[in-house]
Amino acid sequence: MKYLCFFRPTRRRLRFLGTGLFLLVALWLLLSLVFDYVLTRRPHARFSEPAPVVAWGTFEEHQLRTDDGETLGAWFQRGSPGAPGVVVLHGNRGCRGDGLAAAEFFAGRGCSVLLVSLRAHGDSTGEVNDFGYSARHDVVAAVGFLERERPGRPVVVNGTSMGAAAAIFAAAELGERVGGYILESPYRDLHQAIRNRTALYLPPVLDRVAFTGAILVGPLVLSEAERIAPIDHVEGIPASVPVLFLSGTKDDRALSSEAEELCDRISGHGRLVLFEGAGHGCLVRSDRARYAEAVTPMLRAVAR
Repeated sequence: MKYLCFFRPTRRRLRFLGTGLFLLVALWLLLSLVFDYVLTRRPHARFSEPAPVVAWGTFEEHQLRTDDGETLGAWFQRGSPGAPGVVVLHGNRGCRGDGLAAAEFFAGRGCSVLLVSLRAHGDSTGEVNDFGYSARHDVVAAVGFLERERPGRPVVVNGTSMGAAAAIFAAAELGERVGGYILESPYRDLHQAIRNRTALYLPPVLDRVAFTGAILVGPLVLSEAERIAPIDHVEGIPASVPVLFLSGTKDDRALSSEAEELCDRISGHGRLVLFEGAGHGCLVRSDRARYAEAVTPMLRAVAR
């Protein structure tokens, strides 16, 4: 009986348990807040991005100014007069150098190519990384640059992951100024993107605990967190503008089912092409032949 007394609830023991539980929850929320803060700030200090020397073209170095005051580093390769201009946008934690493989592909088809380091990445200004939402201004600036440099020629926007989201967020403002979109490895919404990553990097149960904490405190570090959802903005792309979604079947950061759902929202002018066995991003490297088969018809259609 004396052992049972230890487990008998007393006011002191209940107070002790309550304090312990409170501290545990407070620690969980604090760690979640730190996680969200780090996740939504510039991933690296600004670094120099000199134009690379490539065999397939010559890059000009430019700086673009956005309408909300950011300065973006960019490389521009001039193509054939009759071909479209293509804006190439990288993914989260990347920079414009990540788009060189895609740029080579487009340049090989005569396109002028503009590679941009989005805000809070590479040598561009900005400290807050909101997964492409504010970068919609960067997409508008990039399209404006091509319009000035190549007046009267169509523009295609190619975005990967975060870059794809930024393109979708900018689409309503750009309207028919863009002739077509090529969106690689797009994510559905911020919640799903975080869920995919906690499941990828953490063991079961702990991944759900981390995800729940990140969602609870998210609005404290990103006031517009609920708006960071490409699925809610994709219908802003005009029905006259073709959209090509590209996704790898083994992508564990932006599932192919997310690209399928985005495509279904605009099924009248959207098309989905899956890359069997491919992971996240840079699909031109995973299967160049399939990439060419999917993308080349759009470039020809836009050029016409």
